[in-house]
Amino acid sequence: MKDYMLMPLVGFLMDTTLAAAHLVYADVSERFPQIRWVLAHLGGAIPYLAERLDPGYEAYRPCREHLSQPPSHTLANFYYYTVNFEPKVLRLALDFAGSDHLLTGSDYPHMIGSLDKMKASIRALDLPPEDEANILGGNGARLLGVDSP
Repeated sequence: MKDYMLMPLVGFLMDTTLAAAHLVYADVSERFPQIRWVLAHLGGAIPYLAERLDPGYEAYRPCREHLSQPPSHTLANFYYYTVNFEPKVLRLALDFAGSDHLLTGSDYPHMIGSLDKMKASIRALDLPPEDEANILGGNGARLLGVDSP
């Protein structure tokens, strides 16, 4: 993970993915419904892998031992921080979690973060103005219980 800066480029995303899957399978999120879970790095690979987690729930007893419903139901209620500047990837997360569960993220001032790229990638989704405004700040304001920007 030290070679080629793989820790921030790949490792952070895999850590997020593993943590989210464990939270769901261990029933932490169902036992604490008042907590609003926010996943950094656009949820790592969760929007991509959620379909794989559901068959695990069906096939493996330990994967359903603590759950009342498939993992994708719980994961769709998490919030996803939009630290990814590829509109196709953002679209996958948008289709998975909905525009009301995406939060603006830029990774700025990290070396690979960018406020401009973040805004451009969200605008490239060509969303209805209300959805775009929610992603660009409205969802975060609601989540934190403050007035919209």
